[in-house]
Amino acid sequence: MKRFFLVISAVVLSMVLLSAQNNPKASAEAVVATKNARFTVLTDRLIRMEWSEDGHFEDNATLAIVNRNLPVPSYSATVTSKKVVIKTSALTLTYNITGEFTEDNLSVVFSMVPVGGTKAKKVTWRPGADESGNLLGTTRTLDGCRGFDEINKNDPYEKGILSKDGWAVIDESERHLIVAEEGEWGGWVAPRPKGKRQDLYIFAYGHDYTAALADFTKIAGRIPLPPKYMFGYWWSRYWQYSDFEFVNLAKEIKSHNIPIDIMVIDMDWHETFGLKKKNAATDEFGQRIGWTGYTWVKELFPNPENFLQDLHNLNLKTSLNLHPASGIQPYEESYERFRSDYLSRTKDYDGPKGYVYGADGWKFAGPDPKTGVEGKNAPIPFRIDQKEWTEAYFNSVIHPLERQGVDFWWLDWQQWKLSKYTEGLSNTFWLNYTFFNDKVRQSSSKGIYAPRPVIYHRWGGLGSHRYQIGFSGDSYCSWSVLKFLPYFTATSSNVGYGYWGHDIGGHMLDKGVETTNAEMLTRWLQYAVFTPIFKTHCTKDLKIERRIWAFPEEYPAMASAIRLRYDLSPYIYDAARQAYDTGVSMCRPLYYYYPQEQEAYDWKEEFFFGDNILATAVCEPMDENGLSARSMWFPTGCDWYDMASGNIYKGGTTENLKYTLAENPWFVKAGAIIPMASPVISNLQEPSNVLRLLVAPGDGESSYIHYEDDGATQAYEAEFAVTEITKTSSASALSLKIAARKGSYKDMDCGRKISIILEGVYPPKTVKLNGEEISYQRNTSSEAVYWTYDGTSLSAIIELGTLSASEDVDVEVEYDETLDVSLLRGKKGLIKRIMGFTPTMKLEQAKRVDPYPLLPKRFMAIAGAGSKITEDPANTQNYLREIDPEGMVDDLRAVGRYPEEFIAKVELLCK
Repeated sequence: MKRFFLVISAVVLSMVLLSAQNNPKASAEAVVATKNARFTVLTDRLIRMEWSEDGHFEDNATLAIVNRNLPVPSYSATVTSKKVVIKTSALTLTYNITGEFTEDNLSVVFSMVPVGGTKAKKVTWRPGADESGNLLGTTRTLDGCRGFDEINKNDPYEKGILSKDGWAVIDESERHLIVAEEGEWGGWVAPRPKGKRQDLYIFAYGHDYTAALADFTKIAGRIPLPPKYMFGYWWSRYWQYSDFEFVNLAKEIKSHNIPIDIMVIDMDWHETFGLKKKNAATDEFGQRIGWTGYTWVKELFPNPENFLQDLHNLNLKTSLNLHPASGIQPYEESYERFRSDYLSRTKDYDGPKGYVYGADGWKFAGPDPKTGVEGKNAPIPFRIDQKEWTEAYFNSVIHPLERQGVDFWWLDWQQWKLSKYTEGLSNTFWLNYTFFNDKVRQSSSKGIYAPRPVIYHRWGGLGSHRYQIGFSGDSYCSWSVLKFLPYFTATSSNVGYGYWGHDIGGHMLDKGVETTNAEMLTRWLQYAVFTPIFKTHCTKDLKIERRIWAFPEEYPAMASAIRLRYDLSPYIYDAARQAYDTGVSMCRPLYYYYPQEQEAYDWKEEFFFGDNILATAVCEPMDENGLSARSMWFPTGCDWYDMASGNIYKGGTTENLKYTLAENPWFVKAGAIIPMASPVISNLQEPSNVLRLLVAPGDGESSYIHYEDDGATQAYEAEFAVTEITKTSSASALSLKIAARKGSYKDMDCGRKISIILEGVYPPKTVKLNGEEISYQRNTSSEAVYWTYDGTSLSAIIELGTLSASEDVDVEVEYDETLDVSLLRGKKGLIKRIMGFTPTMKLEQAKRVDPYPLLPKRFMAIAGAGSKITEDPANTQNYLREIDPEGMVDDLRAVGRYPEEFIAKVELLCK
């Protein structure tokens, strides 16, 4: 992460501001042209290739590509009447001037080291080349998905810009233009000119995947930084709530000390006009009547403004679901307002078939064929690609709802993919474009302190990353879907679509499933900690439950997952800023950093979450002993610390691991630093000056740059602060420096309450803060400066109190290097497992042996080790030496009354 954040300086800041103004017209110096072909050298490894039958070349933006005005790289070009040859430092393009681009007249040649190889080889790309090496991008929806085998049935993957073959091509030949214009929108959709044309972009980056992503966002636009609250917990459910039910649900969530930021109201907020699950009546557009709606159900929400304000008073953001396909129906509250607004803007509206225009607007000419009613008002079709319709829609339908308190929209477009008015245009893409940019144009008068634009929507094709948060659709509640999601989410980063939001737990039950699988929901929550968006949701089904307190046995693990999500929120937000600046999203396939190793492509259920965490999902149910299997490949180049068990695994190895339901496996690079939030934070909107730094065990040097801004406004492009943290450690000492914060933003707290958590270490001999020794304390205090030791997690905790963020902070820790560090490894997980198993052990002893005596001594040596070490940290090594799992199992067998199956279970817990 250091390599990224250290470049955020005054110099780079000016570049950030300049690049915000995208310019689709390239520098003339980058262009090489003939009568019918034009080549634009965008970088040394990225070239635009155009061929046009009429010799007209396009300088407008397209749906995916919005900026071509990049610094011109060094290159040479030779143009004759028969041939064009372009050479950069990385590739050679050759075009034999014989017509449109084909495999016979166009080639790009470069060198790269193949996967598993050691020597560079020449690679030649030609139009029509086999794309089987493409590492893919993403797809529109996971509706009906059951896992890997079903993803390509209705919505196949789109190709990405990364490939094992070293090249990838973006084809914008058939995609629409975004034509710049004066006014608030800045640009509007237009069709391509008629005639044959090709518009291709060749990415020849070899396996330099992160560089390809960086350059992709230079031409396709940055990935905007969402407001911080988007990374908190979202509650959502398709259910017919009343206002009091929904507000009370929010209060109940908070009463369980569950942190939360967003409450989503699904489609039952609006009138559904008798909508039924089966045999529902359809409207003029072939949609179920009531699926589209803009009128609050007053029986459920008698005062929408007060309802939304009640949620805001609980410090919650709100979102409403929209299915806009059926346009504006005459029974909508906003119909007359919209019709008047729309007709005042255009004379092009010719009305639906069978309607005539008169003094009272469009009415049916004669009795309505469905209702028999004379003179029924005409519904006004959905036409988001017409500017006049769109402006009337936002002005008279959407903005009044936003003024009531809607914070952002969930755009749930499920209908026809292409526009009925603009041939070939993706409805999904343009819906996303208009809703996002409407937020931009609304904020233009407020300057940089306007709220950040954000929408929740479906993928609409390449370029959709500019509109951030994705809704992946209605998948099944199944282990196979959970198994698939790590691959799906990380792979989507290959096209910059790094903010997928999935329905945690799945959306709907498969046939024959009659209840919520609490174990699977727990594992889904644990995995979701390491996903971009953390949202529980499900369909309207009484058999599905998402209130975690309804599962008393699993509740501790579920609540722990949500708390971990909030603990990691500073790290997650750092990764979000990194996506904005580099084009590398927070969920990353292993091959981004290990492109030459085949394992990085084969292990699809694990991924990098930011720079320092290796994440996965436990996607198999527990066996009869309460353990779930999870195989892992640990990438080379460093060791990996298991936060669940306390073990350290060597890079380049494969391990078959087992985890209890209480254990959520995630792995930190040995020696790495992870910033964490206050352990009692309740949402991400409340200001907090707490900074906890978790340091994983591991000798050597490491560094981290922590990012901060106001969390809410568009000022992040110019106003932010960074803090560099460096660490050096060995067997005998650790030195941690928290440098003075650089930069500033509005309402920045000048002080910070700092805690340091040293995972998997012995208690220090001494701890110094800025050269002054600080004392050990057994009992913690909120403001005192001290250090303590937690025997259960085998971690030293150093509390530094509140310090000025504008001054350096130096922490020096001295260890006893004669202690046996190997005794620490794996004991954290073992101690917690046996502690958790103690009540079961006592019940078994009472049933099989005698309830009066103490449990076997060597069992108690493990179960009580955490408490003993916490009380007597100086003797930690002695207590660890007393831990003897094999001896404990021998003791149980020696008693002679415990069943062998029970003993075997205890034995497996110790492995």
